[in-house]
Amino acid sequence: MFIRKKLLLCAMAVSFCLPHCFFAQTYSLESETSDDVVEDSISVESPVLDVEPDSVEKNEESEANTVNLLSEDYDNSDTKKHYLVALGSVFIPNFVIGSWNRYVCNQSWAQVSWYDVTHFYDRVQSWDRDWYWTNFVLHPYQGSFSYMGARAANMNMLESALVSTASSYMWEYFFETNSPSKNDLVYTPIGGFAVGEMLYRLSLEADQFGKFWGYVINPMRLYTDPVLGHRPNGTTGNIYEISMKLSLGAAKTYTTFADDSISSDSELFPVFMAPEFSVVYNDPYGHDSNSPFSQFELTMGGSFGKGSGTGINSTEQSILYSIDIFSNGMFWSRSPDFGENKDTTIGFIFDYDFMWHSFMEFSSLAPGFAIKQRINYEKSRIEWQLHLDANVLGTADCYYLRRADSDKGGRDYSYNIGGELVAKWRWLSDSGHMIDFDLHAYAMYDFYNQVTDYLDNGWEFIEYLTLNYELPLSKTVRLGLGNNLYMKEALYKDFSDLFSMMYSGSIYTRILYN
Repeated sequence: MFIRKKLLLCAMAVSFCLPHCFFAQTYSLESETSDDVVEDSISVESPVLDVEPDSVEKNEESEANTVNLLSEDYDNSDTKKHYLVALGSVFIPNFVIGSWNRYVCNQSWAQVSWYDVTHFYDRVQSWDRDWYWTNFVLHPYQGSFSYMGARAANMNMLESALVSTASSYMWEYFFETNSPSKNDLVYTPIGGFAVGEMLYRLSLEADQFGKFWGYVINPMRLYTDPVLGHRPNGTTGNIYEISMKLSLGAAKTYTTFADDSISSDSELFPVFMAPEFSVVYNDPYGHDSNSPFSQFELTMGGSFGKGSGTGINSTEQSILYSIDIFSNGMFWSRSPDFGENKDTTIGFIFDYDFMWHSFMEFSSLAPGFAIKQRINYEKSRIEWQLHLDANVLGTADCYYLRRADSDKGGRDYSYNIGGELVAKWRWLSDSGHMIDFDLHAYAMYDFYNQVTDYLDNGWEFIEYLTLNYELPLSKTVRLGLGNNLYMKEALYKDFSDLFSMMYSGSIYTRILYN
């Protein structure tokens, strides 16, 4: 039980602190470089926690035949929809964040006048140039506030997503002097749904160790719990696997250009340290449900180390940094019977990925189709997944602005659409040995009307691959060798085409409970 508490408390801290540690800094920095907008976001086989899952939700899910956005997996007596509380969730995050930026940070873009409010219809939407962290982590995170507030008020998922959308539009038109941002109006509500539903469910799990941890994961409960007089509704005992990993490694990069006048480039990042937290909510294999995100997988990590000596400023040259988020949630799933030794899930999925690294950056919001299967053998098992997604709105960096030219200005990434493929394969023995393969591949088109100065149209083909081997030291502790490979081929209209790659190797320790 001690290990369970330590792991879950670490999970709570990671899931909250990564976004919040940059929150105040982000709203301060982004206005310096932007002309536009800154807003800113069952079946349970072997649960970790000693709480029985709610059987009502499983019965309801097995009886339905469609995606059930209109259902709630409640477990207390209050099932009344509290519309005024949900309405407060539209306003409160905006007023708190807007007031902080206006009166504490004194940001120019937050000095909204009565004229701005009454003439909101004159403002034309545009693609913004905000800081990468702001647009693709803090926007979905802020969108999750309104979503989680509405969920706590007993709104269903569809209604909560509409509340988050309304809050996003309110921010864009009434809480900034900049132009309403097209990309924010996509990322905030859509990303807010995915992030919000995961955090909403994890917050309930954290309550078993005290409400403080539930509030850490879901800050909107500081508003909804006192007003409603109880915690949000939902089930507990659904954590299937949690782990914490700490890696020590080094990385090497190489970039070559189609234009012969540009010489190839190589960089060495000699040392970095990388913590990572991972949670699996309900068993991914053999999951039958109509409740979105009743099964999801979330991995959040980062790294810090010595820079390569190359970059657009002294900080980039001296420091290696990264923050990454990879997640997927089943939107609707069925569990067909393919044999007694196979546990299979097929259905619709939503992948939310984010990578912000010294050397590269990319992100995606991608719904699609997935199949997940576990094959059980006498003393081992194989687990594999395949996701085929359509990227609603993603991003990819422009190498020339990230690594080469600091005088161009504007954002260093393009917005894009396209496709995503996720392939996972894992072999596990009963003794604890593991081989793990994970591939995320993206084909993304940088479309024309979002391009700013010094950016270009074209195709970005990105592959991000991990290959790990683990040796068990005890029932819960693993020692591993990690390998990461990033490859990108960019085919631009006017810039030189390029091929870029980065390999990083590491040794790590992982603490696991499942």
